[in-house]
Amino acid sequence: MERYPNINILLNLPEKYLPKAEFVLRTYCYILRLNPTFLYGKHYEGTHLYYGLPGKFDYPLKIYFQPETAEFFEKRELYPLEKVDFCKFRNEPIPFLFSCSGAIFSFTEETCCFRKDIIASGFYFLTCWHEYILAYYGQTQGRIDYKQSLQYRWDFTETPVVDVYCQMLLYAMEIYCPQFIREISWAEKKRFAVSLSHDIDYWDYWSGSAKLDVFKYNLRTFIKRPFNSLYKITGHLLHKNLIYNPWKTMRSMTRRENEKDVRSTWFLLARKDFPDKRQNYINDVKARVQIMDLLGQQDVGLHGSPQSAFDPLVLAEELANLRDLGFNPTGFRTHYLHFNYQQSFSILEEAGIKYDSTLGYWEHIGFRAGISFPFYPFNIAENRPFRVLEIPLIVMDTTLFSPKAMNLSYVSAKRALKRLIDTAEQYQSHLSLLWHNTTFDPIDYPMWGKLYWHIIDYALKKQGWVTSLKEIYEEWVTLSY
Repeated sequence: MERYPNINILLNLPEKYLPKAEFVLRTYCYILRLNPTFLYGKHYEGTHLYYGLPGKFDYPLKIYFQPETAEFFEKRELYPLEKVDFCKFRNEPIPFLFSCSGAIFSFTEETCCFRKDIIASGFYFLTCWHEYILAYYGQTQGRIDYKQSLQYRWDFTETPVVDVYCQMLLYAMEIYCPQFIREISWAEKKRFAVSLSHDIDYWDYWSGSAKLDVFKYNLRTFIKRPFNSLYKITGHLLHKNLIYNPWKTMRSMTRRENEKDVRSTWFLLARKDFPDKRQNYINDVKARVQIMDLLGQQDVGLHGSPQSAFDPLVLAEELANLRDLGFNPTGFRTHYLHFNYQQSFSILEEAGIKYDSTLGYWEHIGFRAGISFPFYPFNIAENRPFRVLEIPLIVMDTTLFSPKAMNLSYVSAKRALKRLIDTAEQYQSHLSLLWHNTTFDPIDYPMWGKLYWHIIDYALKKQGWVTSLKEIYEEWVTLSY
């Protein structure tokens, strides 16, 4: 971060808590394009930001800290729900933990004091501490239960609280440390970033008995849903048998992305023994030829089986299968979003994975770790950051339209995605979009493929950088090393 200004941060904290505070502050500094220099003790002349026990010295920025906070993170317990403190910042209610009540800021002529501990609060969200405790006390491996999250309980899933904490720092710096204020840009000149990815659960969804099975289902349900069933039966007979070709659909996806000068990441399954044989396409000779022809020059990551996020031997086998095909995957996202933060990041790190994009909710769009920006997750057992960059998963297509998730109409989904793009532009932040290749089928998912292209156009119109996860990773490592 040598091209960014140095900010002196003085920490007066218990020793075990120091790595946690540094982790959060580094994350904030990467977002704000600052180069942190950490100092330790009760006083240092030239300090810009102080975080620690109350003292007699004044500095431009001081952040509230109470000793009980460090002790909390040495235990294995949830933060009490009744102690979550909401306070408005720019007319939006923002949750704070480990903080005193009342206003966010206290001002003097020389100092802005944060009365809310945005460091400890940030650590709780960035580590998905709530999930960590639930997993420790016996939650089974698999997809996280969104309804047990703090975000669901207090209805702030679509608020990137960590991003907002950074905005609070920026607000105080504008007054007390204006030398650190700068434009936050992406790819040198873009105001915000949108990353694109596609999970390829099926190379050819309609292979095998799929057409016949779906035809029988629509016949069985005709009385309950006559219009829908008739539309599907007619569409499948005409479109699937005469026009539709999954290979042509994916060629069209890559062609249109190239025409718009945007990039995406393609996550491929690499098991050879899935119960659903359509998912074993990595072992199909015809599919392998098509994959290399279409994706040979694209960013390809591993769409790991649910077991791969919990078993290093399974992960190694799937990576080897993808490498045998000719790819060198550095990115990962697990199938069904089955993931355990502490266990899975340890496995990915050991396997040499450079970036992951699994941390998102299946049931709702939004910010599972409270952040839209890429960040290095934290290894609680070893009290250090992991060496895998997390690029949060914020929007998934099936989350929008599934009756088991948000069950949005096309119009409502478009409105929600535009709102997220506007938020990314406002905070100069990042938004990730995951669209499965099957969602571009106009019979089974009418309008949902169109929504993907519409949102890309909307982001480009607002001067966003629309690109692959790999390019987001490469951009971010220049900030963090």
